[in-house]
Amino acid sequence: MFLRLIFLFLLFYLVLLVVRFFQSLGQSPPANRRPPDPLPRKAMVKDEVCNTYIPEDEALKENKNGRVYYFCSEDCRKKFLESRENR
Repeated sequence: MFLRLIFLFLLFYLVLLVVRFFQSLGQSPPANRRPPDPLPRKAMVKDEVCNTYIPEDEALKENKNGRVYYFCSEDCRKKFLESRENR
């Protein structure tokens, strides 16, 4: 009796798999492309003091000796300027 139940369950499962297979044949395959990002990506820059990355358009900038340095906050900018003065 128990073996018959197992057999019927397996038979039902196989029929279910066959039905799903034939249903999937009629459907179009999913697109492999991602949808475009709604927001443009921003360039990230590294803060010289605390080593965090921030969007370039939100960063504070300091030009020293022809090089542009970026900072996440006024505190980091001040620490950088103080360390440069002590050198």
